[in-house]
Amino acid sequence: MKQLIPDARLESVAQTAARRIGRVLGWCAIVASPLTVIVGLVVLRPSPPAEAPRSDRLVEVGEPQGWAEMFVRSWLSAHRDDSAGFEAFYPAGMKSTRAVGTQIPVDTSTLAVRSPRPGAWAVMVAATILVQQPDGKHRARLVCAEVSLVGKGEGYVATSLPTPVACPRTLAAVDLDYPETADLNGPIGQSVHGFLLAYLAGRGELNRYVAPGTNIGAVVPPLYAEVQLLELRTHEPFEPGQAARPLDGTEVHATARAWGYDGLGQVTTIDYALTLVARAGRWEVSRIDPAPLLAGE
Repeated sequence: MKQLIPDARLESVAQTAARRIGRVLGWCAIVASPLTVIVGLVVLRPSPPAEAPRSDRLVEVGEPQGWAEMFVRSWLSAHRDDSAGFEAFYPAGMKSTRAVGTQIPVDTSTLAVRSPRPGAWAVMVAATILVQQPDGKHRARLVCAEVSLVGKGEGYVATSLPTPVACPRTLAAVDLDYPETADLNGPIGQSVHGFLLAYLAGRGELNRYVAPGTNIGAVVPPLYAEVQLLELRTHEPFEPGQAARPLDGTEVHATARAWGYDGLGQVTTIDYALTLVARAGRWEVSRIDPAPLLAGE
């Protein structure tokens, strides 16, 4: 025989169940809300355009620096026996009267690019050239020229010959902030010299002269056969003998000037701005500074 539940008790059970169901439905609504928003965004998101950009399409180049540099190089290379492909840049052509070898471009670089109007370009190019002198020798000279172009990514054409202009002027020399002279044979000088020998000439173990974790690798193949340290200055002052017993972690900023001897014994003067750190009683290079310290900074 089934056991009957009193009405009051049955009502209580029903109310409890209703509350539980209500809580469950409430949590479902809360959980479902973000999903509903996401689904709505996906459904309502506008369809991508039929002509969506493809990764394999060519991107138009807006500033034709390289084209202008080649034009200037061709202009400077042309002589009476060879137009140096000048017509590829300036179809109107040009007949040079220069003798072969009297003017030789060595390098070009873009200094400025302007667009005076859509599709038009004014590119300022600097060039290093070797110019033959009356004695037959060549002397290096820096020239600047402005190139006028029209066109866009798929092609350009020069509107005229390059126009020689004044190059940017050289500013006054700056003062560096390395007031202290360091002994070339002292502890800092020995570390810097050893570092330059290993770094530039491949002589000695580079890891001996660089701090742990420093990402400095030797120049390969070696740039010089020998390196001679000429001058060494530091930003930080040291008491006599202090540099020989530095505390671990002490930093010193130094600038070094050296001579690099190539295989023919020819010398190139080089400068380095370095930061060294003390470890275990010796100085190690922690980085090659991108620029030296300037006085007044």
